[in-house]
This record gives sequence, structure tokens and C-alpha cells, in this order.
Amino acid sequence: MLIAPEHPLSDEQAMAQVIEPAKQIAKVAGLQDVSGEFGWESCNDQGDPPYRGRVNVKFNVPAGMDRIAYFEQVAATMVAHGWLAGPPPGLRPFGTAIHTDGVMAIIGVSPFLGADGDVELSRRVSQHARPSSRPLAQ
Repeated sequence: MLIAPEHPLSDEQAMAQVIEPAKQIAKVAGLQDVSGEFGWESCNDQGDPPYRGRVNVKFNVPAGMDRIAYFEQVAATMVAHGWLAGPPPGLRPFGTAIHTDGVMAIIGVSPFLGADGDVELSRRVSQHARPSSRPLAQ
């Protein structure tokens, strides 16, 4: 059972806590052809609060590189810049995971047309009214 945070962040604070790390990954790892979208999603199957802020960053793998090796390279680059390897304790995501300051990033194959890779960042921090999404400015 998930328990709602005692002092949830404002929507703006929650958004910044996943958008800023997404921008950091895109810049530090030198991701190519980057686009992203922020959204809210429920932390449970019923669609009820608490919600987590989530960012999907789509990118292309450089020509001639193996996708999996590139995802691991992106993760290693971020670990060299202060992120921790793997998911936070107790989580077992599918894909290459890194985390920092309560934010987890999963790096893997993109489910979106026109992109090779995807970085999904999330953090449970808000009582936001309902799930929604919007594109990110680059």
C-alpha cells in the first residue's frame, strides 16, 4: 500500500524535480535529436493520489552504435557526474536505471515512433488533481 506524502510538493516543485534532471541528462550525456514530455501518473492502479511527476525524454542513438551499449554509456556518464547506478532500493525496473535525490531514470528502447531511445524519469511527490501531460520546451 502506498502512503501519500505528509507534505506534498506544489505542482511546480514536483515538475522541476523531474524536468531539471531530464535536462541534465540530455546535456551531460550529449543526447541527439532530443524531445520530451512531462506528465502526471498515479502511483496506484486505481488512478488515485498520490501522483508522480514523470518525464519522457526521446532521443536517437548515434549511427553505428549498439543501442544497449549506448544506454549503458549514458548511464555511466551520469554516474560519473554524481548519479547512482541502478534503481533506488526496493525497485526493479526493466531497463538501465540510475537515480539521484529521489529521482529514478530508466534508460531504454523508445516506445515512440521516430526515436531510438527513451529516458523515463519519475518521482512520487504530489497530490496533483489528476493525471495529465504536456510537451517540454527545449
